[in-house]
Amino acid sequence: MRKFQLVLSPELIASQVPSKLIKRCDAALSSVSDLSTADASSICFYENENFLEEAKKTQAGLLIVKDDFDPNILPNTNLLVVEKPYLIFMMVVKQWMSLDSQNFIPYIAPTAVISKTAKVSDKVRIGDYVVIGDNVEIGSETVIDANTVIMENSMIGKQCHFFPNVTIYPETTLKDRVILHAGVVIGADGFGYILYEGKQEKIPQLGNVVIEDDVEIGANSCIDRATLGTTYIGKHSKLDNLVQVGHNVQIGESSILCAQVGVAGSTEIGDVVYLAGQVGIADHVKIGNRVMAGAQSGIKGDVKDDDKVFGTPAIDARQQMRIVAVEKHLPEIWMEICKLKKERDK
Repeated sequence: MRKFQLVLSPELIASQVPSKLIKRCDAALSSVSDLSTADASSICFYENENFLEEAKKTQAGLLIVKDDFDPNILPNTNLLVVEKPYLIFMMVVKQWMSLDSQNFIPYIAPTAVISKTAKVSDKVRIGDYVVIGDNVEIGSETVIDANTVIMENSMIGKQCHFFPNVTIYPETTLKDRVILHAGVVIGADGFGYILYEGKQEKIPQLGNVVIEDDVEIGANSCIDRATLGTTYIGKHSKLDNLVQVGHNVQIGESSILCAQVGVAGSTEIGDVVYLAGQVGIADHVKIGNRVMAGAQSGIKGDVKDDDKVFGTPAIDARQQMRIVAVEKHLPEIWMEICKLKKERDK
């Protein structure tokens, strides 16, 4: 359950989204929750019929339901009837969070270390043992939690949130409303070496990282700085936990990289791309727009716009599914081949 400072009424919520309100009682709504833990202050949603029994027992102050829901199932519960309950629920929550953040209370912990040359808005929250280096710029309403380090010449936009133990290397640029979860590292050196006279010589990593508005990066993910130029993540893209993005990688807008995806250096990823868990992409590969790659796929070559790929090496997803379906019959097929060979050789 998540509680908010701002209290809403069912009527106010109904006025903000396309819906029909079936009101049974007054409700002071101050939280969101799932069906089973809801109370009279809670908003929750019901969309999947597998959860009907939980819906019947919910104590929610307002339940968002589909337009085919039978209101007689919950005769004492306020119902908000919509076409897509989960989508409307998320819209309400996002707006609620935005309104709640207007009560932003600035604070800088006494243990924080901030360079005299840093330009920090007077409307920020900075936690214990945060370190902010020379010439760093930080916009208003940004929250920086404990033990985070922001190194020199980095630029941080407005309304960002960095959770504890984030590390941002020098020359990094993060635009507005970027969320970095605990343990994220932005701008560490790209993995570049060249074998010379029997030794691996390090290639200097002189570029930077630029992350656009409304990007969210999950815990313990790493985005490497470019060798030269910029490693780039476009607006509204979302990276899950434990994602590795190599040097000089370019990621477009509104793309999704799920847990343990690894992207090797100088790869280009288009807009609205979906990479499922543990997808690996080789270096210097170009992934088109709206591509979807199934879990654990290994992509070693370019992928065209709108393709769906799966497997290692990744091929057309439909073809790969047919191959997988046949694989379980290979022992029987092999036995039949051996039998036919024996009969032939008689």
